[in-house]
Amino acid sequence: MEPHRISGTLRVPVMHMNRNEAGFSLIKMFLVLAILAGVVSAAYRIIPVYNTYWKVQDTFDSVAHNLSDRSESEIRIRLPDLLHVQYVNRSDLPKAFYDNLEIKADGGRVEISSRYHVSVWLLGKPERAPDQDEQAGSEPQGLDKWRNKARLDFDFHPHAETP
Repeated sequence: MEPHRISGTLRVPVMHMNRNEAGFSLIKMFLVLAILAGVVSAAYRIIPVYNTYWKVQDTFDSVAHNLSDRSESEIRIRLPDLLHVQYVNRSDLPKAFYDNLEIKADGGRVEISSRYHVSVWLLGKPERAPDQDEQAGSEPQGLDKWRNKARLDFDFHPHAETP
């Protein structure tokens, strides 16, 4: 017995799309890429700020845990070296961090804290600082108006104490 042979071809209906019905146009792709580039650019500027905060908080936790028997002055002297071990440079933190640094050390207990503010300029720093415009009583002009709107402000308060 011979197997059955099927002859002929299978016909599949082909749908023709109009030019207006194309699935994913080049313009849509560029729009998605532009949005993605904006998100990556913002993350590139924001993540280091948070990373520095986390390193400072880790340093404060280790100071509270491991240096509870030290005096306030000894901790102040060692703190820059401890931050450097965490790869935090002095320039990574604003002056307000050191101005607001509070250390309380008494008989086996340490409490260490600070407060600082960081502004992230997503479109770059404006030519004139926003406070200069307020003092002069004028509105920012040109691109500075957009730069001020694209500013993100972060307030950090690292704190640790001996349990």
